[in-house]
Amino acid sequence: MAAPAGSGPLRVVVVSPARPLFDGAANHLSIESLAGQMGVFPRHADIVAALGTGPLAIHNGSKADRYAVSGGFLKVGGAQVTILVDKAVSAAEVDEAEVKRELDRAIEALRHPKSDEEFTRLLAERAWAQARLGLRR
Repeated sequence: MAAPAGSGPLRVVVVSPARPLFDGAANHLSIESLAGQMGVFPRHADIVAALGTGPLAIHNGSKADRYAVSGGFLKVGGAQVTILVDKAVSAAEVDEAEVKRELDRAIEALRHPKSDEEFTRLLAERAWAQARLGLRR
């Protein structure tokens, strides 16, 4: 008996301006949208979502590919998931000591921002550093 349409694995493609990051099958994935953490499984409703800053985990069986991503869009159409991100790094690319320094600088600068624009930029820098450090845990 044939499986119902859409009950097989997802095909996930993740692309950043710098390079393609992932193109393969997945049982499910989780990602941070602007509305909060979301999961995508086979037979998910078609959707387009704006992405925030946080973890992306692509699961296939017992294996998981993990990235920190920031900005962009996710599109689910049938079993195809396309993720276009502004920035992304894998756990292997994270220099933990350097990112901790970036986080400390952002936190310190947030104590006395010079403008609303600087405050917004510093919040984004802090979130990006936290997302990258989260990969190392």
